[in-house]
Amino acid sequence: MKPTVLGMLFMDSDPSAVIIVNGEIVAFAEEERFNRSKHSVSKFPINSVRYCLSEAGVEISGVDIIAVGWDASKFPVHMAKFYLNTWYKHQPCSRFALNWQTKTLNRYSAETLTQEIKENLFKSISEKELPEIRFINHHFSHACSSFMVSGFDNAAILTADGHGEDDCINFWNVENGKILHVKQWVLPNSLGWFYTKFTQWFGFRTHDGEGKLMGLAAYGKHNTALIEKVHKVIYLTKCDKIFKVSSRFFFGEFIRDEAYTQEWIDLFGEPRTLESDEPFTNYHKDLAYAVQHVLEEIMIKLVRQLLEITGKSKLCVAGGTFMNCKMNGVIAREIGSENFFVQPVAGDNGIALGAALAVYHQDNIKWETSLDHLYFGPEFTNTEIEDELKQHDLYYHLSNNIGKEVANLLAENKVIGWFQDRMEVGARALGNRSILGNPLDPNARDIINAKVKFREPWRPFCPSTIDSDAGEYFDICGEQPFMIIATTARDGIKSMLPSVVHVDNTVRVQTVRKSINEKYYSVINEFKKITGYGVVLNTSFNIKGEPIVCNPHDAIQCYLQTGIDVLAIGDFLVSKTD
Repeated sequence: MKPTVLGMLFMDSDPSAVIIVNGEIVAFAEEERFNRSKHSVSKFPINSVRYCLSEAGVEISGVDIIAVGWDASKFPVHMAKFYLNTWYKHQPCSRFALNWQTKTLNRYSAETLTQEIKENLFKSISEKELPEIRFINHHFSHACSSFMVSGFDNAAILTADGHGEDDCINFWNVENGKILHVKQWVLPNSLGWFYTKFTQWFGFRTHDGEGKLMGLAAYGKHNTALIEKVHKVIYLTKCDKIFKVSSRFFFGEFIRDEAYTQEWIDLFGEPRTLESDEPFTNYHKDLAYAVQHVLEEIMIKLVRQLLEITGKSKLCVAGGTFMNCKMNGVIAREIGSENFFVQPVAGDNGIALGAALAVYHQDNIKWETSLDHLYFGPEFTNTEIEDELKQHDLYYHLSNNIGKEVANLLAENKVIGWFQDRMEVGARALGNRSILGNPLDPNARDIINAKVKFREPWRPFCPSTIDSDAGEYFDICGEQPFMIIATTARDGIKSMLPSVVHVDNTVRVQTVRKSINEKYYSVINEFKKITGYGVVLNTSFNIKGEPIVCNPHDAIQCYLQTGIDVLAIGDFLVSKTD
């Protein structure tokens, strides 16, 4: 019998929990879905843990190992020395830097984190019943989260994010099933910090608005002068380290709410107000393009160097930087999509999975399951759904063929709230907690942005397509089930499917296999019978600033607050009028 492992991360943004029982992922969910607080920064994932334990049918005392994706042994001593050697010897350290470092040293020690776990989980059991608590290197957790579920026998692994303990980019090589460390970049040389700093300057929320910056970049044009300015923040080197970040922009003397140096303002101008409604100028669009261009430029250099060092052709990646699906598309074109696996919950919300998998790797326990879906969250019966519906003044009926009825409604340009089966984990709605629209309708994007999502009008939407049809519409080979790799639409498709192809002709496609999600597949297949196109518009079932809906109550509330026409929840079709 293989161990029962509870994985988690809870120190910063996107806390989550996962439980693995006898070599199978039984449950995996993010705390924000339960407490309804977007990203749930610094919250302990108590609701996620309770859900995982309930789904697995075990008490906390029945867990063999609790795995936390953070090497707490480095705090405070190792990290204090690292800060001294990295910043204090080379430049004055600003008040912001001192405050950040002090907070970090105190927050992430083994004693502090262990006490937090005990206070939240072990109030009802004795000390002798405590499971082993294992702290695991952050980037090693990212590496395990990708390779171990990729289905590859051997591969190189690249992990990149804002930062782990002291590192922010790592090269790994798999030899005879073992993940071996090759090379690393330490703070402040962080692609995550680089991209997030610009995200903040553009007026988007950090650790949330990076996808908006990526989307805005598609509206810009190549501007050599702006690219050169961006290279003052992160510059290319002639040695094999590839790039360096100018730390003065991150830990220098700030003049704007502890965020920007005078040099930054001189280079790029005054930052936009957070969540400003002011339109973006051509300068903003071209600068966004430049930031995205530089990110892709450096990442391709890293990929080429890693594959050259390891001699591998296959690549696995994880870490928050790889939530940038446009960049992932560039990598896929470089090495071939069949050689490339992006762990779809690539950010810190995926660290819970990586930490749990790392236990199997460290203890030489064979892992045999690849990741072909993300449906690991709660599900609800028709009885539970109807009990919730009866508490609202809504009209509903039980459908004999929910897929066919929804397809007909989509063909009539109706916007559908689609709530089915087990909730997805991760940032992308993959057909169980989705808002659906007609991709053939040129007005669908504007309607859903304005009346349903309440977000910026330039934001793109994604297509979900039958797996066997994907190659007809998009430049894609094989399956892409996770909406994590951008590709391009084939010639003429943008005019046929105007609401799911971005301004630069890119798409973040999801292929849907019948054996994985039969109910969602049926909607797309029935839509194809009506229109001739096996594609639907798919976006997450939430409004701006809120997490994706989790339970029937959340779905109904979102439906009532928005311009969604019909709610398809379980086998019920719900409308606001008779």
